[in-house]
This record gives sequence, structure tokens and C-alpha cells, in this order.
Amino acid sequence: MDIAILILILKIGLLMLILLWISIGITMSYRKRRLRKLHLIESTFADVVSKYLYPDKENPVSLVEIQRLMRKIGIRESRMKNVQYLIALMIRTQRSILGKNHDRLKQLYGQIPPFRASISKVRTYGWYNKACGIREIYEMNQTQYLQEIIPLRNHKNLYVRREAQIALVVILGWESLRFIPYLKKKVTRWQQIKIVEKLYDLYREPQVESLRKIYGSDRIFAKQLIMRIIRKYNLESEIDYILAHLSHANYDVREAAIYCLNSFNASEKMEHIKKNFQEIPVVSQQKQLLEYVFQNSEIDLEFYMKLLRTSNDEIKLKSAEILWNNGYKEKVQEFYLQQYSNTDIYAE
Repeated sequence: MDIAILILILKIGLLMLILLWISIGITMSYRKRRLRKLHLIESTFADVVSKYLYPDKENPVSLVEIQRLMRKIGIRESRMKNVQYLIALMIRTQRSILGKNHDRLKQLYGQIPPFRASISKVRTYGWYNKACGIREIYEMNQTQYLQEIIPLRNHKNLYVRREAQIALVVILGWESLRFIPYLKKKVTRWQQIKIVEKLYDLYREPQVESLRKIYGSDRIFAKQLIMRIIRKYNLESEIDYILAHLSHANYDVREAAIYCLNSFNASEKMEHIKKNFQEIPVVSQQKQLLEYVFQNSEIDLEFYMKLLRTSNDEIKLKSAEILWNNGYKEKVQEFYLQQYSNTDIYAE
């Protein structure tokens, strides 16, 4: 009985081992065919892109030929894995090409059907697939799905709404700014920078009228974003918007205003800046603005002497340093002698 059981166990083990080796063989065979297929898709796509961007004048490639070629190598609706691999190739290629060829590439992508692969991801429940689908849509300029992306700008998931906001900028350009006042969630500093950089990369010509339409927004992130756009595009005509927020009640808005102001030479507006200096409640921000005033204007003795009489020691020391190093050593000495002369120790 024991021998029969042992023989049975050995047979079962041998069978499992045979099945394991068969599965390994099948897997290796599938992977080999799959890699060969992916290499074919990649080489064919590279050939298509090169022929489209740098056409042969005697034998130019047509869009119909490209579509037929894509179907021939397996880019069909029934083979979504091939379609998804092609989408990844398209996105990778577009990111590495700039200038006129970038625009021509967008035209080509409009003729290669994605078979709703990206929008299918957007319609899924999971946030990761949804965000990936939105990215694929704006990377490949699938403008036909804009209406489905617009509501996602206020999605509860941070990454989904980030991609949706970037998609609006890519597809609509300056017109996308009209959605800024209606965003319900906070736009982080990192997201603001991404929006500004993407807008600048794709739409170099500023449209000031579109920007001015959102000046009335009272959202903190909207004010910061507007000032970052003014700075990035070097819009000197809009510098008054930055100056108006130097003494804003919110710390982050003041910080953005001071940071953006440093990109301009507002010497003509210096009196306004000096007037608002005392209204800034944080000393560190006052020192940043004081450094800007020093770097961008002539020494205003009356202004710096007034700061010497303030109660804050850091501002007083900074003002004294500026005067001392710029030819007003005697004024600083005289001021401090007067201060000491009023003490009981000096009187004794």
C-alpha cells in the first residue's frame, strides 16, 4: 500500500514537472513572437515618421498608405495591446521632436486611429488609468474628446484633475485660462509651474486679453498663476497687477508677487513699491523687497533713514548696511550716536 502511494505521488510530481516545462516553453515561444511583433511595429512606425517628416519629392507617402500599413502590422481595434504599444511610441516620439516637425507630427497622429484606447481609459473607474488616458489624449491632440475632459478638471483625485487641467491648456491654449476661476480645488505651486511651462512651450505668442479676463478672480491660486504667467512672458505692460499684490493679506500671494517682480526693472514704479513696503507684515519678505529696491534704483537717503527709525532690528541693520556701503557712512554714525546719546549709560 505504501509503495502504491509513493508511485502515485511520483507520477503526480512528474506530471506537474512536465506541465511546468510545457508552460515555460509556451511562454517563451509567446514572448519571442511578441517581441518580434513589437519590433516590427516600432521599426515600421519609425520608417513612417521619417518618410512623413522628410518626404521623397518623387514618391511621397500618403496618409492612406500609412493607415493601410498600420493595419497590416496589426494596429487594429481587435488588438488593443498593439494599439497601446503604438500610442506609447507616438508619445515618446512627440516629446523628442520640436519646431515645425512637431506640428507635422500632430497632423500625422490625427490620421492614425487610436481606436478609442485612450478614451476607454478615461471612462474607467480607477484614477491611475483615468489619468493615463487623459495624458494620452492631450499628447496625441485628440481634441474630439475635449468635452469629456472638461468636467474632470475638478475631479476628487489630485492626479486626474492635474492631467485634465494640463489637457485644457494643451488643447485650448490661452482660452483655457477662462476655466481658472471655476476650479474648485486648490492648484498647487508645482501644478501652476507645469501649466505656465506647458502654455509657454506650445503658445509662445501672448494673448493679454485672455489673461486680463481672469484678473477679477479672488482665488489665491489664480492670482499666483496670473503673476507667474506675466513673469514667464515678460509682460511689462501688466506689471501693475504684480505691484497691486505686494501687500496682499495672503503670505503666498505676496511671496509670488515679490518673486515675479524680481524679473522686471520697475524703476518707474519705485515710489509705489516704497509706499507699500511698510504694509508687508513679514520681515523676511520686507528684506527681499528692500533688496529689490536697492538693486533697481538710486539710493534714496530719506527712504533708508526712515527705515533706520523702524522698530525692527533686521530692517534697521539692512538699511544701515546699504547706506554704509554706498557713501553714507557719516549718516549711519550720526544716527547711532544720537541713539546712544539718549541712553542713561551715555548720559552718566
